[in-house]
Amino acid sequence: MEEKRRFRLEVLTPEKPFFVGEVVSLTIPVSDGMIGIEALREPLAAAVKDGKAAYTLPDGTRREFSVSRGIVDVKKTAVKMLCEYASYPEDIDADLESELLREAEAEIRAKKTAADLAFSKLMIGRALNNLRIKKNTPGI
Repeated sequence: MEEKRRFRLEVLTPEKPFFVGEVVSLTIPVSDGMIGIEALREPLAAAVKDGKAAYTLPDGTRREFSVSRGIVDVKKTAVKMLCEYASYPEDIDADLESELLREAEAEIRAKKTAADLAFSKLMIGRALNNLRIKKNTPGI
């Protein structure tokens, strides 16, 4: 059986590198749907949106994770994804995300400044995305 070609994947957040390693594929949400990436793909840059992403390790293990908006830079043998937030479903605290959602919704109702409103909308998007991914992941 032919071994699949690998590429280096870096998923980086402001807090820390989320994942750095060799993979054989990556699926990410972009502005017009989902995109699949494999080694030797033509170079590409795209906006990443909130949603579920996944990578496949060389041993065939597939890891799904929650991702927030950002950008992906694809080269033939390396992919770098910069995003505001990334988390594996088992690391998502549904109670905390629900609380963050309630707080962000309250901030919107309080009609704060435009900056506060924009931040609250971002937090609502993150919380809803994480809760959806946590709910739809079997065994977690």
